[in-house]
Amino acid sequence: MQPLLKLSNIKRNYGAIKALRGANFEIMPGEVMGLVGENGAGKSTMVKIISGFDSGFEGEYLLNGEQLHFTSPIQAERAGIAVAQQELSLIKTMSVAENIFLAGDSVPTFATKYSLARNAKPYLEEVGLGHIDPLTSTDRLSVGEQHLIEVARLLAHDPQILILDEPTAALGETDSIRILNMVNRLSKRGKSIIYVSHRMDEIFKISDRIIVLRDGESQEPRLASDLNVNTLVELMLGRELNNMYPKRTKKKILEPVMKVRNLWPDRLLEGVNFNINRGEILGLAGQLGSGTGDILAAIAGATRTRDGQLTYKGKTFLPKNPKEAIEAGIAYCSDDRKHDGLFLGRPISDNLSAAALHRIAKNGIRSPSSETKMVTENAVKFTVDPARLPQEAGVLSGGNQQKVALAKWLAINPDIILINEPTRGVDVGARAEIYQKLRELADEGAAIVVASTDIQEITNLPDRIITVYRGIQIGEIALGDMSAATILEEITNPFREEGLQGENSK
Repeated sequence: MQPLLKLSNIKRNYGAIKALRGANFEIMPGEVMGLVGENGAGKSTMVKIISGFDSGFEGEYLLNGEQLHFTSPIQAERAGIAVAQQELSLIKTMSVAENIFLAGDSVPTFATKYSLARNAKPYLEEVGLGHIDPLTSTDRLSVGEQHLIEVARLLAHDPQILILDEPTAALGETDSIRILNMVNRLSKRGKSIIYVSHRMDEIFKISDRIIVLRDGESQEPRLASDLNVNTLVELMLGRELNNMYPKRTKKKILEPVMKVRNLWPDRLLEGVNFNINRGEILGLAGQLGSGTGDILAAIAGATRTRDGQLTYKGKTFLPKNPKEAIEAGIAYCSDDRKHDGLFLGRPISDNLSAAALHRIAKNGIRSPSSETKMVTENAVKFTVDPARLPQEAGVLSGGNQQKVALAKWLAINPDIILINEPTRGVDVGARAEIYQKLRELADEGAAIVVASTDIQEITNLPDRIITVYRGIQIGEIALGDMSAATILEEITNPFREEGLQGENSK
C-alpha cells in the first residue's frame, strides 16, 4: 500500500542551526503514527512543514502520490491536513457550535444558532462529546473538553490527516483518556493521525507505528508492538537511559521543616493539613483543576487564601506575596514557565540571578564577577551549558527552559522548593536529569514538594504522596503503598461513584 503522506530527505536550516538534516516521514491511510524525540530533535519543525506553516525546506513532499510544496497552512488545510496545536485557538465566550464553524470553507453563509447547533452535532459525536449541548458557552467546558472541541472544529473541514501536537500535556488523567479514546475512534473511521507526545505510556497505547527524530535525523519507522519504553528511549537519546527515576529509600523523619494547617486557597472546597519534611520529596497528586497547584501557590504567597497558617522555622505565618516567601527561603516554580517562570527575552544569566540580586549587587549596582560565578555554578548543577549563558532564555528547548526555571532558585539557597508540573512539555532525557537533581537536592537537606498530573511521575518520584480530589484532601500514601492504581483510585474516584469509563485502547 502506498503511503498517504511521504516526506523524503527533508532539510531545514535556521541560520547556522540545522533543525532537520535529511529527515524522512510517512503515514498510511487510517494509521496512528507516533512522532517522538527530545526537545530540539526537530519534531516541531517537521509538524510545521507538514501543516504548511514552514515553506522554507528542501526535500520531497508527496501527498496521495502528488508532489506538493505548501506556502501557507490554508493550502495544507484545503489539501486535507489539519493540526491541533498545544495552544487552544477557541474563542471561549462563543458557543461550542460557533467555534466549530468559526472559519474555513465549511462555514455556512447564512445560519441561525440552532442550525449551527444541528450541524455541529455529528462532529461532537465523532470526538466523544455527543452529550454536550452545542449552544453551551465554550468557557463552561473543562480544558480537556475544549481540546476535543478544537479537534471537532478541524474535523468540520474533513481532513485526511490530523496532527495532534502534545494534546494531553496540560490535561489530567480523565481528560487524557477522552483524547486517547477519540484517537482510536477516528483511526477506525479511516483518519490518519500524527500523534506527537513526550508521554511514553500514551505513545504505546495509541500508536500503530512510531518514528523517532534525533538531532534532526529520522530513524526508520518501527511497529509500536516491536518496541518498549527502554528501546524507544534508546532510539531517542542514542544511548541507554538506565534509570528514569532515582532510587527511593524509606527515610527517618525527626521533625517537619514546615507544618501546613487548615490552608484554604480560594479554589479549594476546604482547608488542607500535612507536614513537609526535610530531605524528602513530597508529592501532591490530583487531576488538573483538583487544587494541588493552588496549594503550592498558597504556600508561596502567590494566590489568595481564606484561612490557614504555616509553622516554619519556629514561627507561624502565611506569606502575603511571593517576596515574603522568597525572603523566608521558599522557592516556587509555577506550571507555566513562559508566563511567570522566565524572562524569555533576557539572557539566561539574568534569569539565573533574578531571584537573588542582593547577593550580587552593592548599592544597587551588580558585580559582573560575582554574578558570573553564581550563575555558572547553578547552571552546571542543572546541566545547563555555561557557554549559552549570554543567549536569550527564549531560544532554549522546553527541557532546558525548565532546567533554568528550576536552577534560578538555587541562588536563594532555599529550604523548601515547591514545583508545579516539574516536567510538563519536557523530553525524556531532560526529565531524567531533572528528577536526578531534585533527588540530590533532597538528599542535601532541602524539602521538595511536587504537584503533578502525570501519573507515572507522581507514582515514581515522591517519597510520600498527599492525594486531592476536586478541591478536597483525600489521604496520604506512604512509599510502601504507592502504585499507579492506588493513586488513580484516590484522585479520580475516591468515593467509588459511577463515572467516565475508558474505552479499550489499541
